[in-house]
Amino acid sequence: MYARLKPLETPTDFEFPFTPYTIQQQLMQELFEILENKQIGIFESPTGTGKSLTLTCAALKWLEEHENHVRRELQERLDEVSCALIHCEKESHGARDWFSLHAKSHEKRCQLLELKDMKKLLDEYDQRLAAIKEKTNIANYSKKIIRKREISMNDIDDTEENLYSVDETEADESVDSKGSEASQSYQNVQIFFCSRTHAQLAQVMKEIKRTPYGLRVRCTPLASRQQLCINPQVRKLNNSSMINERCLDLAKESKGSTKITASDDNGCACKKASVSRKSSKGGCPYKTQSLIENLSELAVMNNFDIEDLVQEGERLQTCPYYAARSSLPIAQIVLLPYQLLFNHKSRHQIGINLKGNIIIIDEAHNLLDTIAQMYSCEINLQQLAILQQQMQSYKLRYASKFTSANLLYINQLLFVIKRLIKLLKPSQNPASKTNHRMICTYELMSEGDFFNIDLYQLLQFCERTRLAQKLQGFIKKLEDTPQTKENQFPESSTVDILKRLEKKQQLEGNKKTLESHTLTREVEAPEAKVSQEHKSFTTSFPIRFFITFLEALIEKADDGRILINIEDESSKDFCRQSGFKYILLNPGAHFEDIVKEARAIIVAGGTMQPTFELTEQLFSTCPERVKLRFYDHVVSSDAILPFAITQGPSGKNLCFNYSQRATVEALSDISAILENLCNVVPAGLVCFLPSYDYLDTIYSHLQTSGALERISKRKRVFKESRSSTNKENCSVEELLDKYASAIKVQRNGALLLSVVGGKLSEGLNFTDDLGRGVIVVGLPYPNRQSPEMQERLKYLDSTLGSGSGKEYYENLCMKAVNQCIGRAVRHIADYACVYLVDVRYANQNIQTKLPQWIARHIQVTTSYGQVQARTVKFFKTKNKN
Repeated sequence: MYARLKPLETPTDFEFPFTPYTIQQQLMQELFEILENKQIGIFESPTGTGKSLTLTCAALKWLEEHENHVRRELQERLDEVSCALIHCEKESHGARDWFSLHAKSHEKRCQLLELKDMKKLLDEYDQRLAAIKEKTNIANYSKKIIRKREISMNDIDDTEENLYSVDETEADESVDSKGSEASQSYQNVQIFFCSRTHAQLAQVMKEIKRTPYGLRVRCTPLASRQQLCINPQVRKLNNSSMINERCLDLAKESKGSTKITASDDNGCACKKASVSRKSSKGGCPYKTQSLIENLSELAVMNNFDIEDLVQEGERLQTCPYYAARSSLPIAQIVLLPYQLLFNHKSRHQIGINLKGNIIIIDEAHNLLDTIAQMYSCEINLQQLAILQQQMQSYKLRYASKFTSANLLYINQLLFVIKRLIKLLKPSQNPASKTNHRMICTYELMSEGDFFNIDLYQLLQFCERTRLAQKLQGFIKKLEDTPQTKENQFPESSTVDILKRLEKKQQLEGNKKTLESHTLTREVEAPEAKVSQEHKSFTTSFPIRFFITFLEALIEKADDGRILINIEDESSKDFCRQSGFKYILLNPGAHFEDIVKEARAIIVAGGTMQPTFELTEQLFSTCPERVKLRFYDHVVSSDAILPFAITQGPSGKNLCFNYSQRATVEALSDISAILENLCNVVPAGLVCFLPSYDYLDTIYSHLQTSGALERISKRKRVFKESRSSTNKENCSVEELLDKYASAIKVQRNGALLLSVVGGKLSEGLNFTDDLGRGVIVVGLPYPNRQSPEMQERLKYLDSTLGSGSGKEYYENLCMKAVNQCIGRAVRHIADYACVYLVDVRYANQNIQTKLPQWIARHIQVTTSYGQVQARTVKFFKTKNKN
């Protein structure tokens, strides 16, 4: 990658598809400067201001300017160094200080060679792009290669020993064979644009196509095999890990199913069958390298989104997943979800190189929580018991085929499993009376007595031999293949007891608990209680949960904690609720390499404030690089009317904390507020409540007090359900359709009762009449008494200073509030009222954590009558306009 010497000037024209608003122009210019100066930008641009389009236009403008400048500067430096070298050589003839001039000539000669090599790589890169663009049949070649294929997994005649017995096979086909060649080719700066969902990324692709850049930029989407695989026999495996493993199996078989080995004892060369014994039929029929390259070129030059890529892959009978990976080296902007960017293993497997490149993280208001959840994991007692039985059966079946080293690793895995099971037995745990406790990773290994086992080597063994995939295949084969009694593997006491408990439960019918059973000392398994829903326990594959948990145990001890939860033996879900959970406390540990490698990082969202914990946890090593940029909404100041309602219609102060919100006075006040606002707010009104339990409480009070009937005469009332699995509850889409229909078709108006942090508080737009008013009741603080929250707050206080935990706790609440507020006012002509119902919203400390465009205009009322009167006046003014 060529390093420029001359800086770029900030442009004024970013080829925006229409005349940009002032804040859009400002954002693009400031983002351009951050990319140029290799900084980290945290941008808050309210939802509805064209944030994604603005980000892409600014980034693509910088990229084009950079590429053009590199080519000009490289040629200028070549000419300059060539002239300097000629001048030095002329001066060296007859010069007295010949040694110094010779050294200077040698330095210039080395510089010239380096520049020529760079120029050669750049020319080859440009020639490759030109060749792809000049393909006149790039749009028609597919017609020549479309063919129907009969795919049957029965064609793969794998022997059981090769499939399931551990051996020293490759763990992953992480990077294509072209990886070594790529390191010697020209590496252009790339933009990695990531967001939470594929739907959001598809919208970004549409935005790019709206701009002039869409005609000349090379863009490719990345996704997992689960989204892109078109092999029906692989797609039917619902688990993403199983899809990955099966794909890797078929990919290896596609490379060739036979290989020449050393001569046998008679000196004759012999062929040794590899994983697939039928070379003509083994492997994935969709993985043909030449067709994959054609599809990748077609996709990157036409800016396919994921849906386009899959459709074209199905039409061409060619793998979209490997086509997307193949297009990475020539793509200028890569669209990918959070998981593929933030997970180091995923980046390595796909071949993503962040060094010197640009990262744009959109919808980043929950970035810290996303990373923490991604690396947190858990495993319960039931999974450990099942895994113990599976591993024992696997060991008994293939013990004679294991090498001594592999047998040692298998035994070590079994030992760790047994020790973890023992820690979850109440009789063995002196702290079991407390139900839960929090410990460090090294404390768990010490208590479990496996501190002297090298977990890193164990994980390498699992990855190298692909143990998880082979164990899953082995168990699945046992389930699918009827076994005669004499051919069945000896069952451990765990399996025997599980089956006896299951049979006993069936006979007892309505009996909800089973008596404890003591297992033999040989297995040291726990007392087990098996529910009907886990009847076919052999079909579950807990090995992956276990490996993920082991990976957490080798993390830096200060970065996380282990929560041990032990339920009472009489509990119905004793086995499923008792277990271990790894909690990542330091998300920065998994973001540090991204910060070090990337040229520049842009973190953007509609509600980024407060930013304290984001900057302190992710960018504390480079605070000088961090630039904060907050922008107003594009709407005028009179388009939004925010209230901090401190008193209800009864005249009493409103405080909806946990201890007071369920009182009769609080319920009466909020009912009266809803009824009054429904009388003056036109069209749609959305009310966000702290929890589903409180929503049910409010709804019940509305019914019993008669307020619901009175409101229904003015507006139809809709309620967000806790779960859509119940037949009585409709899905989010159905609920929103009914809500929108009541407003737009029936024109009666509607009230939607929903929950902060629920399905309706993020990612949905209540545009225009769908959200003329937004109510947020109370401050939705999370449960401070939960073990996880207490440990996180304590960690922040110890690492970031006293008070950091409290700041984080408040920020969690305010981010949720800000997301709810952002559901309304989605474009420049939109308008709405925002009602923050709680006396605590009058506090200056709370208001500073609100978006600027809300905090600047918020009206703190001293009586509820002021709210009603100003609301009427606001909408009368808007109706006149």
